[in-house]
Amino acid sequence: MRTALFSTTILALALCVSCSDTTEAGHSPYSIPRDRAELVKQYYREVVWRLPEKRYEFLFLLDGPTFIAKHREEMLKTLEVVETVEADTLAACFVRYSVGGSIYRQVQWLHRIDGDWRVSQKSYFSSLADDPFNDGNPDRAKNLLKRVVQWEKDSAPIWW
Repeated sequence: MRTALFSTTILALALCVSCSDTTEAGHSPYSIPRDRAELVKQYYREVVWRLPEKRYEFLFLLDGPTFIAKHREEMLKTLEVVETVEADTLAACFVRYSVGGSIYRQVQWLHRIDGDWRVSQKSYFSSLADDPFNDGNPDRAKNLLKRVVQWEKDSAPIWW
């Protein structure tokens, strides 16, 4: 939850900073990968693990940005999307990376909008719900959520 809150905060800061970096048509100058694994890697590289700009150096007062600044290159070098499981308009990307001897496992959710994949800001689905993904296939959703829980359970603790 803390990681999701931090990621959302950094995303909001990145979006505010990038508002001035738009083209005349109002579109972002960044190219958005069509490949799901590349989209997730770009999201981690440019949003989740993005280092603060000079005017936001105060963020280094926090433990998370300091840890990321110290280990970012190793995290990026070892970052891989091990598997992607698709469920209609949702996809779960099983992400793994390491720092030293510790292996971290997370799941990044994607949402398909008009045929293109985008990183989802909703990262919690209740396995207690009748149909967790609201797609008419509750068994598939519940099985996928069990896999997600097990994947993240096998991770080294993420404290930042």
